[in-house]
Amino acid sequence: MLSMMNSRGGNDSDYADIVFGTVVSKNPLEIQMSNQMILNESFLNLSESVTDHKVKMKIGDEIKTVTIYGALNKGDGVTMIRQDGGQQFYVLEKTGGD
Repeated sequence: MLSMMNSRGGNDSDYADIVFGTVVSKNPLEIQMSNQMILNESFLNLSESVTDHKVKMKIGDEIKTVTIYGALNKGDGVTMIRQDGGQQFYVLEKTGGD
């Protein structure tokens, strides 16, 4: 496998499945990766944990719908999974930021 990677050339980071970035714009959503590449919405797939979404919860004896405010904001750090060929990125979770 190592010989296959070496024959492709490039940097070790070109083969990473997990990449990190920082949200540089909320609307439209743009995430900058460490190598200065900026990904726009057409390259991003968002997990539920980085969106505002509703969940049903049992509170006491009642089932209530609660809104989870998890949307990305400028300055948030994110962990992403680079999908095959690097054309799509799954934004998995927030890792910090402002």
